[in-house]
Formats: sequence, C-alpha cells, structure tokens
Amino acid sequence: MDDLKAKPETQETYQLPIATGERERERLSVQDQMWRILFGGLNPPELHEAINARLAVRDGPPPAVLDVGCGSGGWAIEMGSLYSQAQILGVDLVIHQNLHAPPNVQFKQLDITQGVPPASGGYAIIHARLVTGHLKDPAAFIRAAHAELAPGGLIILADGYKSLWGDKTEPLPLIPGIHDPEDAPPTGSWWAGWSDFWFKTGYTHYRRVASLINEQPGLSLMFQQRYLVPLHEFDEEKEQQRLGAISKSNMIKFCHNSMDSFLATGQFTRTQIDEWIKLIENELETKRLYTPWEVACGVKLS
Repeated sequence: MDDLKAKPETQETYQLPIATGERERERLSVQDQMWRILFGGLNPPELHEAINARLAVRDGPPPAVLDVGCGSGGWAIEMGSLYSQAQILGVDLVIHQNLHAPPNVQFKQLDITQGVPPASGGYAIIHARLVTGHLKDPAAFIRAAHAELAPGGLIILADGYKSLWGDKTEPLPLIPGIHDPEDAPPTGSWWAGWSDFWFKTGYTHYRRVASLINEQPGLSLMFQQRYLVPLHEFDEEKEQQRLGAISKSNMIKFCHNSMDSFLATGQFTRTQIDEWIKLIENELETKRLYTPWEVACGVKLS
C-alpha cells in the first residue's frame, strides 16, 4: 500500500522539504538511528526516571503518550514495546504503511496545527522531535500541547541548531551556494551555507526548544541539553565513528530531499544545486565537522 500523502495546502502551514515517500522514509529511519546512538537508547538517560514514573502501571485509564511528527514510527513503536501498559498514538502528515506495531500503538494521519487530539485524563507524555522548527507558529502548538497534558505530564522537544562547528569550541563560517569554489574561504563550510539558507527559507519561524517551553505559562523547564554530533568518521572511538557515519548519511539525504525546496525559491539553477551538493559531500568526507542538536523537556505544573 502506498504511503498516505500530505495535502498540498499543508505547505502553507508547515515549512517542509518537498520530498515524501520511500526516499524520505529512508532518511527518517537513518535519523532515528542517530538519536538512539546519541542517547544510548530511546530517550536521554536523564529523563528515564521521569518517563518511568509517568508510565508506571496504576489503577484507572492507561497512561497516554502522543508522538507528534512520528516519521518512521520507530520511537512510538519502541515506546509501545517498552511500556505495554501505555497507549501510544503517533501522528504525522504522512503515515508510512506496513508498520509492525504492538497492539497498544496506533498511527493517525493528522495536521497538528488543526488541534492536538485529546486523551482521556490528558497525556502523560507528548513527544515532538524535529517538529517545532517546521511550524509557522510553534508557540501555538506548545499552547495546544500544554492544554492536553495531564498535570505533571511531560513535553519532550528536540530540534536542530543553526550553526555548524569545525571543532567543539566555535562555529564555522558559512559558504553560500552561489560562491565560486575557487574563491571560497578555506575555513568556511558548504554545509553551513546550505543549513543557513534552509533556516532562512524553510525554518524561518525557528525557535529554540527550551525557549518555547520557558515562554509557555504553566510549563516548567526540567531538562535541556545540547549535543554536538559528528558529521565525519575520523573519531577514534567506534561508537562516535558510527554516529558520524549515520549523521553524515542523514545530512546528505536531507540535502537531496530538500533540493526541490531550494529550486522553488528561484534563487538557484539545478546545475548550481547539484554542484553545491557535490561540494558538501566532499566536505563531509574530508573535514572534521559537528552539528548541534538540542533537547528540552518541560513538566506541566499542577
């Protein structure tokens, strides 16, 4: 069965790469692997105790979990396997078919800007990874999510960060895609230029996830962490090499999947875009680069 497709008008509400289908599903699966290695498991270890407490077996309705922008479905499926007493709902604009989920996990095609689906007694956890940056009004989503959380419930957010790092101390300057390669500064980055253009045209309403939680009345920030993820395979530690290989693959797939969005701006030709991606691919093979990701968790005050 084909994947359910997002409606064209959602591009007016969301800021998304145009690519869908098998190519995008493959990228999302790779991205799931990156998060697992980064956390050493399904979620940040600092949140394990809080998650376990909210999903513990108790009398009354089972605890409810909402995975917004569920992508490949991997997080929702594994959460359902780990917490069989919980009811997990994964929602996205596109729901991939043939997902082998346990009976306590359901998926639904849904536009989250039209409202957060309610749960009896409220959600114990709302999880939204790489969602808020795609929304033209991320604060409205946080307000709606807060309204559907149970008292003491958690909202877990994750998103990328604008800069690219050449080491673990400072960001790299960017090289725009229209720059002549022969004149490009040696310390700059073609990927940083691509990322910067994406933030300016596709992530124009980007807000840091911790700020979104801090600014919502009734939510208290309980955890935030920035992770510097390698985009190379030069580290001596094998797990970092694996993380670098997966992250690099994810970024290259993202470039290919977002090229139509870049072309749609009318600022580049296809030849320029193809050359830009080749320069990025070469850069990721030859330079030691890191990209930042951020995770934040808030708790709903009683």
